[in-house]
Amino acid sequence: MIRVRVVCILSFVVPLLAANGPPNIVFMLADDLGWNDVSWHNRDVMSPHLQHLRDTGIDLNQNYVQPLCTPTRSALLTGIYPYKLGRQKGILIPNTPTGLTLDHKLLPQHLQALGYTTHLVGKWHLGYCNEAFTPTHRGFDTYYGFFNGHEDYFQHNVSGGYDFRDQEEVDWSAKGDYSNALYAERSKQIIRQSKENDKPFFLNLAFQNVHTPLQVPDKYSSMYSETLTESERILYGMVTAMDDTAGQIVQTLKDEGLYNNTIIIFSSDNGGMARYVPQENFPLRGAKGSMWEGGTRVPAFIHSPLLGLDSPRVYNGLFHVTDWHNTILEIASGPESNNQIDELYDNDGYSQWKALTEGGPSPRDSFIYNLNIDDDGNLHAALRKGDYKFMMDLTEGSDGPWLFDLRLDPNETTNLATVFPEMVVGMEVVLYLNAKDMVPADTPDRDPSGDASNWGGVWSPGWCKV
Repeated sequence: MIRVRVVCILSFVVPLLAANGPPNIVFMLADDLGWNDVSWHNRDVMSPHLQHLRDTGIDLNQNYVQPLCTPTRSALLTGIYPYKLGRQKGILIPNTPTGLTLDHKLLPQHLQALGYTTHLVGKWHLGYCNEAFTPTHRGFDTYYGFFNGHEDYFQHNVSGGYDFRDQEEVDWSAKGDYSNALYAERSKQIIRQSKENDKPFFLNLAFQNVHTPLQVPDKYSSMYSETLTESERILYGMVTAMDDTAGQIVQTLKDEGLYNNTIIIFSSDNGGMARYVPQENFPLRGAKGSMWEGGTRVPAFIHSPLLGLDSPRVYNGLFHVTDWHNTILEIASGPESNNQIDELYDNDGYSQWKALTEGGPSPRDSFIYNLNIDDDGNLHAALRKGDYKFMMDLTEGSDGPWLFDLRLDPNETTNLATVFPEMVVGMEVVLYLNAKDMVPADTPDRDPSGDASNWGGVWSPGWCKV
């Protein structure tokens, strides 16, 4: 087990935040990037820029997300567990007449109120059937990317329709260009333009990489040895392309004199698919779509000169995707927030800023991986409490229950359910008690009126009510 190196740097961080004003925040969210898809876990992968950011920042070794794309994005932007939003079951696919509930303000809306400009570059995947669900109506000043969950990286088509927008307008000029390159150029443009005003910026760079289809310019895949499989060369090349963008963004921040007052966050939205590269989540068990560790524990770090570049360290405290909401708002609010962020924003997240800057323990000792009860009353859920993980899910290949000591058995090899039956009952009760807050899964049937063929061959809003 890696030990946490405790370094107290709060006295360094707070004066810098006060002197330089609210910091810029760049949140890079990779898509389907597995535990074993980064260079610090796999020597076959070339991601030197991300490696450097991680090595000189804080490695979040116990970072957890939801098993799928839409739920993770919902949790990130609201700070609320998806089962309380109706987003606990599956993803939003084309023609789905719904989106992320409008009942809650999102992170970029709160940041706007704090004086930030807000930008989303890349994947949305939180609904678009009505304009009210789309990024520029949910707190992002600018939007450049695609609405759906995946598409061709060069042609930007999915299921027979085109999907790429600049603000609210269809951007046909993107056709033929690799999405990662487009996102790099737009992100650099946002950074450069930010110098023209006095406002800090929040840039959510939601990469398409490394989601299927596996596509990358040859210059990246050709960097890898022929001893690897073709799928490995392409997927790892997609990681390297993403890493290239990260390096360009850091260099642009430095060129514009913004790097010293910028916080960079990196995470994946869920574990790797492990279909074409089976070892994507090695040595963790499971893959995307499951509540096993391989589907929910992902690479992540936070990096900034404000954290003290001479103090790289590993943070082994529990960190859940809902925590980013309050952590980022405390960063944006500055020292005057007085650590009241968790009370101000009543959600499931904890601000981890104090723990990260002081090197203290995580404010979180438990979290719910996911929670759903089907029509037959069967529990599909998992709970982490301290070192122990309880899981009950009929879709996971066995009735369960499962109980694991993740401190001793991080790869979930030994089921302790019969060894500690009282613990199993207690954790199951906790999940059923939390189920009182569960919102029925928002999974309406697909609506053919939303088909791209009805909208000039483009996936477009305007065909559902809110």
